[in-house]
Amino acid sequence: MKMSRGRGNRGFTLIEAIIVVVAAAILGAMMFTYSSTALVKSSQPLHHATKAFALQKVMENILTDYNLNYKSNLVGIKTKIASAASQQPPPTGYGPYTLVFNDYIKFVGNAETSIVVGVDPQNLLKVTIKNDVGETLSILLPLIVQ
Repeated sequence: MKMSRGRGNRGFTLIEAIIVVVAAAILGAMMFTYSSTALVKSSQPLHHATKAFALQKVMENILTDYNLNYKSNLVGIKTKIASAASQQPPPTGYGPYTLVFNDYIKFVGNAETSIVVGVDPQNLLKVTIKNDVGETLSILLPLIVQ
């Protein structure tokens, strides 16, 4: 039997079309899994930056309060910072934070290696706060006698 040359091979067979659709579905599922993880995790840096900015704002509020009211009264600012950290929400207007360290320090000898904590005279207050992400900020508040 002779095959007519007029019809020829035009198009794909059903098996070839099914193989292409299955391969495209497998590749699509792999790409969706990869891209959905990337899209979900892409918001985490923005979330951390927002939390860091809020912690910086709290420290700025503490520093402003110190500059306006407590330059010569470290006991007062120490008490206010500690009482604000223990209450939710804080009534002082600083913002939300967790108090890590709030005590008097004194540098002895080489300032990089020797720090004495809880000394008297109370002329330098170190305050360290952190947010719920675990980032910390510290500040040294000196006693200014006028």
